[in-house]
Amino acid sequence: MEFDFWWLPGAALFFALGWLASRKESSKQTSDSKSALPEAYLRGLQSLLGDDQVRAIDAFTDLVRKEPDSLELHLALGHLFRRKGETDRAIRVHQNLLARQDLSPEKRAELLRELALDYIKAGLFDRAEQSLQSLSDSPLAYEAQKLRLDLAQRVRDWPLALSIAKAMLAKATPTQQDVPGPQLLAHLLAEIAQLALQQGNHSDASKALQEAKAQDPDHPRAWIDECLIHIGRCDQEKADDMAMVVLERWPEHAARLADRWLCMKDTSQDSSEGAVLSKIDRFAALEKAYVIEPSYDLLAPLLAYLQAQQGEQACLRFLTQHQAHHKGSLSLLAHLKRRESIPLDDGAMLRAVRLMLEPLASRSARYVCRHCGFQANRHYWQCPGCNQWDRYAPQRADERALN
Repeated sequence: MEFDFWWLPGAALFFALGWLASRKESSKQTSDSKSALPEAYLRGLQSLLGDDQVRAIDAFTDLVRKEPDSLELHLALGHLFRRKGETDRAIRVHQNLLARQDLSPEKRAELLRELALDYIKAGLFDRAEQSLQSLSDSPLAYEAQKLRLDLAQRVRDWPLALSIAKAMLAKATPTQQDVPGPQLLAHLLAEIAQLALQQGNHSDASKALQEAKAQDPDHPRAWIDECLIHIGRCDQEKADDMAMVVLERWPEHAARLADRWLCMKDTSQDSSEGAVLSKIDRFAALEKAYVIEPSYDLLAPLLAYLQAQQGEQACLRFLTQHQAHHKGSLSLLAHLKRRESIPLDDGAMLRAVRLMLEPLASRSARYVCRHCGFQANRHYWQCPGCNQWDRYAPQRADERALN
């Protein structure tokens, strides 16, 4: 979850202009304060624009001492404390302001939101949730719901996140922006399905995935997860059906299910109607997906299957046959690293290939978030770094370029 603070200097500037205007209308201030306070404002603004937060805080702190009743000054100072990471001081500023009796409902709502942001920055999520819930009947109710939704996802409270998202959809106007979309709802339902699976509740998991598919039928995750459930339950016919849907519609995601599907027990000989696929049929379907969208994560289970069933030479034949797809790049190198034995007549060639490809593979063997750059060894639907959804490509970084 992220919050943008680039607008803070602008906000402080508006506070300054508003204060200066009010100062011109006042005829009760001394000449000393008329000259000193604008100078402090200018010092604070100059420090803000120069990204010198320490001096900006000093300048605005000095102003707050001279204008203890100025709400705008305190808000600007609280912003600066939070921006600098001094969340304790930001919390104290906003709590002291909330204790005032002369606050309008709008200002009180604004302060509760600021206090919630302080708590979030400090990692005090329970307190942040309490502050945001207090805004349910305020003009900032929808904004508070957005923050609650982000917070629920951050702490991985998927049922709460789904409840908030649906409530936002129910109250959203036709012109409302940042409304939760079907893709988010599908992900939340898929996460709820995973929770049900962990508790051994396959029925609730299946219901959640059915709803996820209804919310976003064009997203592969629910189909993949349902396929894996059927594999876990040894329901080969349903697993085959789901797997074939994934391979036909989203071949780039074949690696998400390939290993477990290939390892599933072959019951084709026991089926009188021929409704299930043999392991050879599954391999052929995955090989077809590999031709369309080659990747190491799909190549690895294919080669493991070949090596177990037919031996090392079958793997080399496969690599030779499909060299136009992996072009001897990362996928080939990854397989070479896994090999326990290399025939003598192939050894020199394979060592040469390895030396050429090592530098290339070192920068290409990870998944990279397209939003924050977080690198991971496996594919995630939600980035562990920034909590954004669908920011990892189906393949490892640079594999498309390499292939």
